[in-house]
Amino acid sequence: MRNVLNLLVTFAVFWLGNAYFHQHVSIADTRTLVLATVLMFVISFLYSFLLTLSFLSIIVGIGCLTTPLLMAASVVLTPIKLWLLDRLLPGFELHGFWTYVILTVVLSLFTVKASDRKD
Repeated sequence: MRNVLNLLVTFAVFWLGNAYFHQHVSIADTRTLVLATVLMFVISFLYSFLLTLSFLSIIVGIGCLTTPLLMAASVVLTPIKLWLLDRLLPGFELHGFWTYVILTVVLSLFTVKASDRKD
């Protein structure tokens, strides 16, 4: 359920950015919007998988090296994902450094985190 909510939040952020801030976020059509959202989700899922593998490799002894590096990379991961989308997806364009910063902050604030509470 958390993944579906994150997918919807990413879709909403991209859609609102295109609708209200078209000079900074340009998305050509609905197909590009959906594709950008799905690609952002897939990249996030792969990163989560790598982080899980890194935590599991602590048992073997190599995770103590990779886990801190992956955690540090998470700080810059969202702008890298946005940059990759901008460069590799035709019809998806981000203009300006501050657009990357603002989208990173917005996506980080509205991403649904897992709850530690057990009911």
